[in-house]
Amino acid sequence: MSELTARDCENFRTYLVVKSGYSQSYASLVYTTFRQLMKYAQRMGVIRDNVSTRTKAVSKGKSVQKYWTSCEFEKVIQQVGRDTFYERMVYVCLLLYYRTGIRVSEGLALTWDDVDWEQSRLRVFHTLNYTNKRNYTIKPYTKTESGMRIISLDSELMECLKRWRADQQRHGNIRFIISYDGAPLLRSTLSRILKRYARLAGVKEIDAKGLRHSHASYLIAEMNCDVLTVSQRLGHSSPDITLRYYAHMFPRNDRIVADKLAHSMNITPAKSSRISFNGNQNVKMSD
Repeated sequence: MSELTARDCENFRTYLVVKSGYSQSYASLVYTTFRQLMKYAQRMGVIRDNVSTRTKAVSKGKSVQKYWTSCEFEKVIQQVGRDTFYERMVYVCLLLYYRTGIRVSEGLALTWDDVDWEQSRLRVFHTLNYTNKRNYTIKPYTKTESGMRIISLDSELMECLKRWRADQQRHGNIRFIISYDGAPLLRSTLSRILKRYARLAGVKEIDAKGLRHSHASYLIAEMNCDVLTVSQRLGHSSPDITLRYYAHMFPRNDRIVADKLAHSMNITPAKSSRISFNGNQNVKMSD
């Protein structure tokens, strides 16, 4: 490592981006890991100078997150039966994520204490650090400070939650909303659920994060929500963050604006000129 030069690092970077055949995101991961190793070697005294810092990082590239439209979601939810306890949980789980846009770890950490039954609201104040069914921690914070929020729930979702709560109570005192055995649901289990029912419905497969993007798309494209409302519901720190990810989803109102501009003002020219021109400017015009 001590023999590496900045040119060697740049050649490695070029190889990852141009010749390796790796995706942009994976090339970025590899080079970031390399730079971290160099930084650690410097801290441990193995090398005196971290020459990799003289090169630029590899950009992750712009990724396109898959999501379900409302029509696709309807096809998926119609594949979920209601005759088993487990599938009832699946039904609630999918509906809850799609209708709220909460982050995956926020949803897994939800308990019944987070539901305000009188005001039809949901407190999103925690995330889940999960190792296994016996080893997990509910963290008293979300990904960002602004992520700690209260979301209003629709009447249909509230009724679904009430029925599910009653189902859970018949099987014991289960604390977590998304749970069938008393323990919070595994993130990997949620991923398997999404793949299984997407295949049954004949729609594209999405990952767990795709449910959050599905909610954002639904709010923007079909509910015509403004950027501030979407930002607050998703728990973004500012509308700028929302626009960074979802600006392409907001409807283009350029044609509507142009149509409204016509005849929106009292535009009437003077009957005759009130300025004396000299030279070629003073050419009489006729309608």
